[in-house]
Amino acid sequence: MSEAVMTNDAMPTSGDNKPNFLGWKSGAGLLGLLAGLGVWAALFFGGDQTALGGYMFGYIFWVVVTMGCLALTFLHGSINCSWTIATLRIFEAGCHPYMFGALAFFYLPIWKHMDKIYIWVNPGDDKVLQMKSAYLNEPRVVATFFGIMALMAFGSWVMQSSSRRQDKSMADKERQLRTNFGTPSLVVMALAATVFLTDLAMSLTPHWYSTIYPLWLVIGGCQTALCIAIALVCSNAKKEPYASSMSPSLTKDLGNMMFVLTMLWAYTSVSQLIILWNGNIPETAIFYAHRGSDTRLGWNFLGASTILGCFIIPFSVLLSTRLKRYADRIRNVALFILIFRVIDVYWIIAASVPHRGTFEAKPTLWDVLGFLALGLVWFGVMLNRVATAPLLPQYDPRLKEAKANAH
Repeated sequence: MSEAVMTNDAMPTSGDNKPNFLGWKSGAGLLGLLAGLGVWAALFFGGDQTALGGYMFGYIFWVVVTMGCLALTFLHGSINCSWTIATLRIFEAGCHPYMFGALAFFYLPIWKHMDKIYIWVNPGDDKVLQMKSAYLNEPRVVATFFGIMALMAFGSWVMQSSSRRQDKSMADKERQLRTNFGTPSLVVMALAATVFLTDLAMSLTPHWYSTIYPLWLVIGGCQTALCIAIALVCSNAKKEPYASSMSPSLTKDLGNMMFVLTMLWAYTSVSQLIILWNGNIPETAIFYAHRGSDTRLGWNFLGASTILGCFIIPFSVLLSTRLKRYADRIRNVALFILIFRVIDVYWIIAASVPHRGTFEAKPTLWDVLGFLALGLVWFGVMLNRVATAPLLPQYDPRLKEAKANAH
């Protein structure tokens, strides 16, 4: 059987043969700027409590996706894996230092109105919150946020600067530098993410705690980042530079990575459920009790849908070796998972925000506006950054092998 990348459509013989997402960068950048600044101004100068509560879902979603891109960039540098040949530059663009700068800017409304979002800012007579105030206090949380954002931006800069230098010099010492830097950076990031996401997300419900929660979110972010990259790459599998380098073996590797992250997400989800529920402690079991005790609110329906959409269906589909040989089918699986990744983060975050204006699972206007505006910002930055370098790493010797296998 031919080793050319497989799709269900014939290969084009004429027309623009460049990836279509490169043409989106100007529009996405402009829309992201306008929508992002509009939402930022409304929240920073307005400070409506319901609007801020809705904004948190979108903000945390895109922060976690950025962290997922950074983790996958470190992973590539650490083990020099071959499946990232086609997706690496999208991961790098998704965690570019400019992205962390943009996310820090969009944190300012949260910082200014922190007392309207986090109940631990004003603990009152709550003995539990008073005991936690040595850790959960505004100066420490804000300083830690910007410190860890700067640390992640620095890690991204080191990896990407080395990658660009090797594109020009072809010096193997740069690959070794990324290996030496990326491996310990994965450990540092795991520790930093624990503190970072505990402060940003888990402290929305400060009486509840889980040691798996930050890892759970980061794995979900990695899954989302991978699915975005696969959707973009496989949608352009018949266009250069992807057409000359992709093969069934590469699409199979991409499918296998989706399968691995699907399994890891399921493992952390089930582990947290078993540990907290069997512990039968009100302070920890409340997370699931709140989302499943009243069927009229709809949270239990969303939770069940994520089990199907984030695990059971992708797990079953990705067992097929034949399916993973087709770029367009892998793309469809990635898009399917992305839909339920949004639902999953919404189920986790929106139900935790104390001031959304409703206890029901249906999204508010600000849930939607915050998610879409920050999504446009994220794609605007990512697409403009990905267009500044070759879409495939020119230094990787496996690129020549991939091109040879694609014909």
